[in-house]
Amino acid sequence: MQEQLLQYIWQFQLFNSTHLQTANGEDLQILHAGQLNQHAGPDFTQAKIKIADTIWVGNVEIHLHEKDWFQHNHHENKAYNNVILHVVFERNQKQTHLPTLVLQDRIPKHLLQTYEQLMQNQLFIPCEKSAKGIEPIYWQTVKQRMLAERLELKSERIQKRLVQTKNDWNQVFYEQLAYNFGLSTNAQNFEQLAQRLPLKLLRKYHNNYLQIEALLFGVAGFLTEELDDRYPQQLQAEFQFLQQKHQLVPLQVTQWNFGRIRPPSFPTVRLAQFSRLIFQSKALFSKLMEVKTVKEIQQLFQVEPVDYWKTHYHFKAESQPKSKTISNNFIQSIIINTIAPFQFIVGNLKQDEALQENAIQLLEQLPKERNSITKQWEQLGVTNKSAGQSQALLHLYKNYCQPKLCLHCSIGHRVLKRAQ
Repeated sequence: MQEQLLQYIWQFQLFNSTHLQTANGEDLQILHAGQLNQHAGPDFTQAKIKIADTIWVGNVEIHLHEKDWFQHNHHENKAYNNVILHVVFERNQKQTHLPTLVLQDRIPKHLLQTYEQLMQNQLFIPCEKSAKGIEPIYWQTVKQRMLAERLELKSERIQKRLVQTKNDWNQVFYEQLAYNFGLSTNAQNFEQLAQRLPLKLLRKYHNNYLQIEALLFGVAGFLTEELDDRYPQQLQAEFQFLQQKHQLVPLQVTQWNFGRIRPPSFPTVRLAQFSRLIFQSKALFSKLMEVKTVKEIQQLFQVEPVDYWKTHYHFKAESQPKSKTISNNFIQSIIINTIAPFQFIVGNLKQDEALQENAIQLLEQLPKERNSITKQWEQLGVTNKSAGQSQALLHLYKNYCQPKLCLHCSIGHRVLKRAQ
């Protein structure tokens, strides 16, 4: 038995509550279990109970053993003066003066066994054997809540950066977009680039594409080496002037990762696409906060770098001609990781529920994500029909199933409730 499980059992009253009595033999009736306290102090507040003929309103404290009251020094803490009931799993010799409810013989053994199985098994998810029996309508509700949590979690990173930049929305969006362009392998490098080369500086050269690309490739560190082709030499010459003018400090070219990446995703290709997007898209952040469909976003991101990049993946060698437009798959990644979270947080801060709902609808418009985790969910019979559902299932797995937080999960709650 864990104290966290005992708190959970009390919160949802998952015990035999007929003919309740305190440890001293007084009749006890639970009128309201109270509110779970997420802060310091008693475990539940605003509880309401009836002992004999007297109704009490106050706090409830949960412990495995009655002696824990003293071991935790609650008898010396004024914050616990308003505790009206001490709920324990079992009694011991060192007893308190408080009315005490002992639950040891009132908790269904099958519930305890089910919880133990959830904690001990090494399956894909703890409740794998029970998940198939959960009604589809219930899964739908859970996925909706998980998606909202996922967006809120991504919003936290954005909010922290907003504080640091004194609410410079355009700069923060530019940084997050750059981070997304780096994918997992070069995300940090792209983010550092965007921070060393602020959007306000790039805007000074909004009419000159060569200068924008020179600034981005230069600060990225790709123009510090000896270059043979005419176009990169032009970029290099332009950057040398701009670097001195603005006192720019380039990244180390060696920190960029090219290994185990397909050429279309090389950081040099992504930088060329990013440069073109910044040049062509004026007021990009404002526009993306107003879009309502994936098609609108695709149109905004239909950009193609200069002709040099049709025959290059980097500055060192020529390749077979191929368009380097941004693919729809990559645009979907940008929607999932940048556009939808920004719409969600802006909607939240402006109390604009329509914008928050639009963020969710954008994800529901996208096809489902395919990876090892979503495949295993599907093998369990859990539907995965859109990127919104994929994101929800990824969030559920990473934040609840992997750490085995079954007591905080609606599916886990459903499984345990059935075990009464």
